[in-house]
Amino acid sequence: MEAVDLAGMVRSHMSHIDLPLVGPALYRLNVSPPIIRHMAAEHVYTDRLWLRGERLRQKLAVTHAANARFSSVRFVTGKLDPLATRAEFLDLARRSSVPMLLVYGAETPTRSRAEMESLASITGVQTISLPLGKLSLHEEFPDLVSAAVEPFLDDSR
Repeated sequence: MEAVDLAGMVRSHMSHIDLPLVGPALYRLNVSPPIIRHMAAEHVYTDRLWLRGERLRQKLAVTHAANARFSSVRFVTGKLDPLATRAEFLDLARRSSVPMLLVYGAETPTRSRAEMESLASITGVQTISLPLGKLSLHEEFPDLVSAAVEPFLDDSR
């Protein structure tokens, strides 16, 4: 089975999100609890049942903010990123004079992991790969993340 390029599909239909009647309907479908739970389980959380009940209600609350659909689609498609390419991003990181720590989980999705590993290849970037976690490992595994970050912060003071 071929991997689905969700961001590509969304990019091709991004103008529809901006339409007055169609946009809100598409957005509501995209942020419905079943879709959010599916996306969270695929990309965001290791435990498929972590985002339930009150946690899910809290996450969904932001989807009701005025004009939320405009930022959501642009986040998913990378249109909020200040840099257009990986090369620009890496160049900026190379020029940084501040200590950098990259923490990511072993279950980080492939595309995101590729970006993280490219950053990790830069001299001066301290990298810690945790045995668990996807994109929100800081929420799901706060103790693991804290244990990884604290020594870095102590050394940076």
